[in-house]
Parts: sequence; structure tokens; C-alpha cells
Amino acid sequence: MKNIFLIAAFALLVFAGSAQAQSYSTTSYSVGIPTGDMGDYISNVSFRGIAFDYRKLVKPNVGIGFSTSWNVFFEEKPYDTFTLDNRSLSGKQFRYANTVPILFAADYYFSPEERLNPYIGLGVGTIFNERYTDMGVFRFDQDSWNFAFQPQVGMFYELGTNAGVSLAVKYNYGLDAGEIDGAQSYLSINLGYVFMKR
Repeated sequence: MKNIFLIAAFALLVFAGSAQAQSYSTTSYSVGIPTGDMGDYISNVSFRGIAFDYRKLVKPNVGIGFSTSWNVFFEEKPYDTFTLDNRSLSGKQFRYANTVPILFAADYYFSPEERLNPYIGLGVGTIFNERYTDMGVFRFDQDSWNFAFQPQVGMFYELGTNAGVSLAVKYNYGLDAGEIDGAQSYLSINLGYVFMKR
């Protein structure tokens, strides 16, 4: 898990440092809202998340690059039954989930010359999901790499020549794969600082 985060952070630095044209580099605080199968496993909203986005402008209103984030979900269950393969245990549970999408992404900007610039975007790539359930002295681990999509809507507000703030809503959807049954999905709300290279 730590290696994945380091690789994503390194890729962000390499892309941001090598850009010759206009670009947006965004670091965001991310709030995650689990949906679907993930929501069945953990229903609590996650306030532990960080996101990185980089877009190189190939046209004034089109940016391409990558997107990654790390959201940590947690829920304490006073009493529940957990089933994995042919094992079922009931009792007090502590459930955890880590998600790390790594995606190629493109955005379309509606008002690139204005201070307030709304946009839509789509990311395609993979998402790493890890979940584990603690029950007394037992721990059940599961992980998967899923093919993933990430549609998003958002906006930039320019504060100055090279700085701005952003608000984005992303829907992360990973197809069924690996040890975790069912598609893994969650909604994230991201408030960020944007460095705008001119």
C-alpha cells in the first residue's frame, strides 16, 4: 500500500516538473462516501483522504494527465456476521478499507479565460482496493486490482496568476476483480489548491 502511494506521488512530481506548456497541478483534501458493495461493507463517510491531479493543457479548454488519491474508510460494528469463502464468524468487528485509484484523465474546461472555470472530466485506469476485518484475535484480509472509471465535475477559481482553489466531485467505480466480490465504488468530494503554470 505504501509503495503504491509513493509511486503515485513520484509520478505526479515527474509530470509536473517536465511540463513545458500550461498546466494545472492540484492537491486536494478528499472526503469519501462509499456506495454499492463498498457501502454494504462500510457505510461510514471517510474524512481521511488526499488526492493529486495533474493536467497539461493541449488546448486552452482541454487538459490531459493523471489522477490519483488515497481514501481510508473505517467502521466499528457492535455485532455482525462476516463471511469469507466458507468461513463465517459473528461478533464485534472493526472494518477497514483503503482505496487508491491510478488513472489517466482528461478534462474539458468551459471558461478557460475566466476566473471561475467549471469543467467535466473522465479518468480511466486501475484502482487498488484493500479491506480487512478484525474480530478479536482474527483478521481477514482481501485485496484487488480493478479496472476503473472516474467521471467528475468540478470548478477552478483563480486567486492570482499562478494559484487557485478547486472543488471537484468524482465517482470512482472499479469493476469486479480479485479477492473482493462485487464492483467497488465510492463518491469523493475534493477541495484543493491549484498551482497554475503559465
